[in-house]
Amino acid sequence: MSDIADIIAQIEEELTWRTDELRFLRNQLSNMSNEQDKKRYRKSLVVMLYSYYEGFCKSAFQIYVNTINNAQLTRDKVNKYITTSSLHEVFLTYHNESKKSSHFNKELPDDAKLHRYSRQVEFILAMDDLWAEIVTIPENIVDTESNLKPVVLRKILYRLGFQYDAFKQHEGHINLLLERRNNVAHGAEKEGLTKEKYETIEHASLEVMNQIKKLIVDALIHKTYLRQPC
Repeated sequence: MSDIADIIAQIEEELTWRTDELRFLRNQLSNMSNEQDKKRYRKSLVVMLYSYYEGFCKSAFQIYVNTINNAQLTRDKVNKYITTSSLHEVFLTYHNESKKSSHFNKELPDDAKLHRYSRQVEFILAMDDLWAEIVTIPENIVDTESNLKPVVLRKILYRLGFQYDAFKQHEGHINLLLERRNNVAHGAEKEGLTKEKYETIEHASLEVMNQIKKLIVDALIHKTYLRQPC
C-alpha cells in the first residue's frame, strides 16, 4: 500500500483548499455595509458551499477507493462490503436476463427461470477464481448523483462498509443546504439568507466534511477494509 502519510495528506489537501477558498469568499462580506447586499451575497455562498461539500466527499471517497485498489489485495482478504463493491460488474453480468444458457439457448430460449438458474450455476462455478482475483472497486461506486442528499451519502457509506447513518444528526442541515442551493439555482431564493441561517448551514456542512475525513483516515490507519478474523 502507498505511504499512509501521503494518502492522509491528499485528503487533508482536498479539504484545506476548499475551506480556504470558502473563508476567502465569506470574508468579502466585511466589505459590504448594506444588509440586503449581504443577504444576496450569501445566496452565492450557499451555491459554492454545496459545490465544496459534494466535491470534497467525492474526492475523499475516491482516494479511499483508489488506495484499496492500488493495494493489490485479493477478494478473500477484504471485508464483505469491499468484496461486494468489487464484484459490481460481475453481478451485472449474471443479472443480465438476456444472457442465455448455452445448453438450452435453442431448445428453450424463453425459459427465464431456467436461464436464471444457469447464470447462478456459472456464478458458483466461478466463485473460487473470483475470490482469488485482485480487488478493483469501480469508480461509479462513489456516485454523488449530482445531488448529494443524505440518502445518497448513506448509499456511498454503505457500499464502502462504513456506518451508513454516521451523519444522521446533520442530515436536516444538509437537506437545508440542498434546498437553498436548488432554490438559488431556480431563482426561488430572492430574498437571500440571514447571517444566522447561513452560518448554521455552513457549520453543519463543514462538520460533515471533517467527519468524513476522520472516518476515512481512521479506516486507512486501522485497515478496517480488510476481512476481520472470525
